[in-house]
Amino acid sequence: MSNIHIAVIAAAVFVLLGAVILPLINRRQFKKLPPDQQVLAIMKQANSLIYWKNISNGTTGRLFFVKNKRKILAYPWKLDESGRMLILKENPFDCWDYPEEREQLNEDEIKQARQELIKYSEKSRVKVVFNDPFKQDKTQEKPCE
Repeated sequence: MSNIHIAVIAAAVFVLLGAVILPLINRRQFKKLPPDQQVLAIMKQANSLIYWKNISNGTTGRLFFVKNKRKILAYPWKLDESGRMLILKENPFDCWDYPEEREQLNEDEIKQARQELIKYSEKSRVKVVFNDPFKQDKTQEKPCE
């Protein structure tokens, strides 16, 4: 084998390692982090004023809504019989999960969080179903019980 063949094989191994294997290891390590460290990592990952991160553990998980890279709403969910994400929080817009003071959402924040959650549901392949205490129109379905 010539040096060129060895270089091509080595480059292919490095690409495979960097593009496939390392991200899988990082995702697994991220899921093992305690929730408070996950929140800090998600805040660093946020690349816009509104950011969504879904951490799935099969049929359950947490959907994180990050606003302005400093406030987070965490929605625990499970898949229902129809394959939809059922948000388990009774009132998904009661108070912020981070920062730890857990202050109440004001009226504008509630409106924005509702709109963003509905937009996320429309864009996502898996539809999000939640109990909407501030429902003003018929666009969101009630959760199945």
